[in-house]
Amino acid sequence: MGKHLYPDHLFGDLDQPAKGSLHYITQNRGLHHAYRVSPWHPEPDQPFRLTVSSSSDLPVQGVWLRYSLDQGKSWQEKPFEPVAWRWDTLLWGWLRDWEADFVGVPAESEMIYQIWAELPGGEQLFADNQAAESGTATIFRLWFTHRNQTPRWADSAIVYQIFVDRFNPGAGKTWLQTADLTRPFGGTLRGVIEKLDHIKDLGFNTLWLTPVFASPSHHGYDISDYFKVEPRLGTEADLRELLDTAHSKGLRVLLDFVANHCSNQHARFLSALAGEKADMAWFRWKKWPEYQSFYDVPGMPCLNLAPGSPARDHLLEAARYWLRFGADGFRLDYANGPAREFWVAFQRACLDVNPECWTFGEIVAPADEQISFAGSMHGALDFQTCQALRETFATGQWSLSRLAGYLENYWAAYPRGFSRPAFIDNHDMNRFFFAAGNSPSAQEAALRLLYLLPGAPIVYYGSEQELTQRQSIHAGGALGFDEARPKMDWHTGSEHGSANVMREMAAFRQANAWLTGARWHTLELAPEMACFEVSNGGERLKVEIISKGKHWHLSLI
Repeated sequence: MGKHLYPDHLFGDLDQPAKGSLHYITQNRGLHHAYRVSPWHPEPDQPFRLTVSSSSDLPVQGVWLRYSLDQGKSWQEKPFEPVAWRWDTLLWGWLRDWEADFVGVPAESEMIYQIWAELPGGEQLFADNQAAESGTATIFRLWFTHRNQTPRWADSAIVYQIFVDRFNPGAGKTWLQTADLTRPFGGTLRGVIEKLDHIKDLGFNTLWLTPVFASPSHHGYDISDYFKVEPRLGTEADLRELLDTAHSKGLRVLLDFVANHCSNQHARFLSALAGEKADMAWFRWKKWPEYQSFYDVPGMPCLNLAPGSPARDHLLEAARYWLRFGADGFRLDYANGPAREFWVAFQRACLDVNPECWTFGEIVAPADEQISFAGSMHGALDFQTCQALRETFATGQWSLSRLAGYLENYWAAYPRGFSRPAFIDNHDMNRFFFAAGNSPSAQEAALRLLYLLPGAPIVYYGSEQELTQRQSIHAGGALGFDEARPKMDWHTGSEHGSANVMREMAAFRQANAWLTGARWHTLELAPEMACFEVSNGGERLKVEIISKGKHWHLSLI
């Protein structure tokens, strides 16, 4: 395949050999655990094993575990047993696995632990951040509970993602402005309430709202107050009405929660910058007043979420607050930013309030890193499937043969209980319709396949109108992600074939709940045609995909 006009960079080019190999070397050189637990999410009183690897450029003389089962009141130590060496060509050296076995831990217990290697001269090296002392080393946490299962309703969820500022200003209001994509347009919670019937009519039963908390930006991913609704979007009463009305119509509502960083307008950050020592503990500093920030964006200082941090306690209480308020769960922004042990505490706080809430993370990382979050949240957004659908139907970088290989191995690595909501686009990438050269058949085929796959489908607002954008987010002079965030056109915009596909496939998916556990098997394959059998126990169907130039057709036969 040639170079596509609108390239995707879903994984920041980690899928490209040069960058991916460097990432792999970084993740495997030294001493690494990466939450390799078998089984991935051990239940109470179930035997389990911890595994850690050391690379041969270290003279490791032993590996040890230090752990506590009573929240750090007492500690025990346990040696890891060495197992066979294995050669790794990318590292150009050997990797050795070390294992520690446990017979089981009582229900509702947490195991807090650190792992270190003994080096010559009494030196130590800690996994995973390669610290030289325990005070700065990575802390791991496991929670042994029967409560941490993906709620059943999530299996039948069909999710509509709303970028609130760009969705609908509401009756009697006009857009604040529509010329500058980097400034607020004027979408409101009231505007969402007015379109709930539209959303339900399309077959959706779940909403995901981009952040609605107080923020100086139009996108809301820089929160200045975790306990306040952004006034531009509406009031707390508006959000309560949205939740109550949605629930009365059989719709659940997920809120976007940003834990890694906040706004530089957050009161605690302003106080910390002014020299208030108590508030300095909320944030991560290079050397005060220089602070760490999200991708070095000054407006997004990183929060300190270590155990005992006031920011940690604040965010856990915020999560509890909004679940009590009526939210049905959270989409967790940049979930691989905070330490996984924080998410264990977050998940426990959420389930204590609402045992039926659904949590999944934005983890733009290889599959093994996504899986390492099992047990700390219900699952992760399925960027792998997003890539497969975009690069097959939109950009044409994948052949049908490669797509077939992906579909046959969909379950290869992930635990079956690990939730994988899938999508074809979102607010941080070129819209699918634009990337596909505004091809209706490409989007319709991708949507049909999305609804047939096991993971809960997520559809980005405006896809029913086949909403496009003016230029690629990567084009010279482009405004980045905001290019993919145009306004909905409720006056002249009309539904297209994609809307009918959503209705049809939502009804089909709801009538065939077995699809969430189905396997795909390739029956026939040619350059322009692929035929699959989709089966689960005694249930089965055939799916045929045909490509003729830039025209796509997916049918059930």
